[in-house]
Amino acid sequence: MSILITIGIVAKNEEKYIEETLRGIINQDIDTSLIEIIVVDGNSSDRTREIAENVLNMSNVNYKVLNEKDFGFYGLCFSRNLVIDNSSSTSKYIAYTDADCIVDENWLKTLYQHIKGSGDEVAGAGGPRLVAPTKDKKELVINNFLTSNIASGGNPAFSKRNVKYLDSIPNYNSIYKKDIISKFRYDDSLIISDDNELNLRLKNAGYNFIYAGDAKIYHRETNSILEFGKNMRNYGINITNTIKKHRLFKIKPFISLIFLLYLILLIPLYLIVGWIIIIPLILYLLFAVTIFAEITSKTKTIYSLMVFLLLPVQHIAYAYGMLYNFLFVRPVHRNNK
Repeated sequence: MSILITIGIVAKNEEKYIEETLRGIINQDIDTSLIEIIVVDGNSSDRTREIAENVLNMSNVNYKVLNEKDFGFYGLCFSRNLVIDNSSSTSKYIAYTDADCIVDENWLKTLYQHIKGSGDEVAGAGGPRLVAPTKDKKELVINNFLTSNIASGGNPAFSKRNVKYLDSIPNYNSIYKKDIISKFRYDDSLIISDDNELNLRLKNAGYNFIYAGDAKIYHRETNSILEFGKNMRNYGINITNTIKKHRLFKIKPFISLIFLLYLILLIPLYLIVGWIIIIPLILYLLFAVTIFAEITSKTKTIYSLMVFLLLPVQHIAYAYGMLYNFLFVRPVHRNNK
């Protein structure tokens, strides 16, 4: 039988998790003769490629394990394009998940059921990010914080919602029509701005994304506040690539910059206008308290107090990433590498 769906996994130094991720895909409740798996490694310094090769070689699934360095460039966007370019000629769909995700046994079948037979205006389908089970209380709190209903404003990317379409589908839980994504492609000059920039161009071209709320993946997360901060900085860099390229101005990404500016000017403003300038800080604290209550109800652990550190770290690191990008980052092209 011909390959119908290509599953792409972009990985770097994921030797700890990639075996479980791949076994979850191999054991999907779907005819495995219809799928292929392409792992693109970001030139890992650990055993990621070796483990992936060993696991897939013992399966009956068609597969390829690639190293981005062998193809002359680097970055998430470039690696996702390698999945497209190296997929079977018969493949009709490209699905993506991350190397640190646990996939439900019905994940791929569910995504496929949502997108098959959809109209020409549909480019893809995507589901939510659920919290991976863990015994590590700090990881549990950080992961629940990232997927908080309150902190995210009820973002359907983090929990099931009664919506038909999404503005963007995260590539840890997504499927695209290959003929469409092959035409638009990821902008590899932006290095890490993979799904949000591609999805924006698709939306601007008139395409929709189906919300597949029942397509379940469970995402792992760091247990380190320092690593969390670095990730937030990278997210700030990521979204700013899209903002700069498309000359966007949406208030939500800039809230963190406004908050950082407020903190910097807090003392001089207090000296000028007095205690009234403290009101936004009090409201921010109340916001943190509501998130703390939500996280506590979910995790039942004293580590939920981390919320009062995670929230400002998230906003300050995100704002720093945006500022760094605006001031120092320029697109990188292969012939400049």
